[in-house]
Amino acid sequence: MSSSSVLVLIVIPCTMLLVADPLPAADGLAFRSISAPALAGGSGVKRANRTLPPSAHDEPSIRRLEKQSGGRASPKRVGTIMALLAAFQDAGALPPESSPEANRLIKALIQFQAAFMKSSNQAVRQLLREALTRKLGDRAAGAVRTFQTEGWTSQTLEALVDYTASRPSWTQPDLVQGFHDYNVGEEDFDLLAQTFRAARTKLAAKGQDLHAVYAARRREMPGFGQR
Repeated sequence: MSSSSVLVLIVIPCTMLLVADPLPAADGLAFRSISAPALAGGSGVKRANRTLPPSAHDEPSIRRLEKQSGGRASPKRVGTIMALLAAFQDAGALPPESSPEANRLIKALIQFQAAFMKSSNQAVRQLLREALTRKLGDRAAGAVRTFQTEGWTSQTLEALVDYTASRPSWTQPDLVQGFHDYNVGEEDFDLLAQTFRAARTKLAAKGQDLHAVYAARRREMPGFGQR
């Protein structure tokens, strides 16, 4: 595989492994699912007739990711996505693991993260700035810089979900094109937003805060604490 190819390998709590194969578009990914005997937390699982202890992530899988992605898909960036998926799983908000929606959700998390981190499209960059300004005020500029080096947090995702719910973002042709360059669009973001809102509501009903759940899960995942 060339150094410009991207392979993303995700282990999520519902024992699904998703592998992303490169597409022609910039950072475009096509997804296929295969079973993966690994858990992000929870009880031990069996592999090759032996019981493995619970683990936040599959270390050989992460090393394989780093090697085959040419270093572009860093453990930190993979870890943010794994932590969000784990938080959604804790809330009971993930789509069924073998469903098309599950693949689309992973795709949306990866590709929107890539777009907001790397795109030179001014409409995409402005959307991130405006959403974070609405949520964080004077701290928004720092949050934008952090996102562009580290990727998602539950707060940045919440800012985008809540902001786009209050304005017709998808009527802007430049914005639509900016995300099209990363092979995602309005339907992908809608699924991501619906999952986030469902997770937030379900956790709140149990007296839990989604951001606290995400923070705990993030500490278990690859790349935590790296600079």
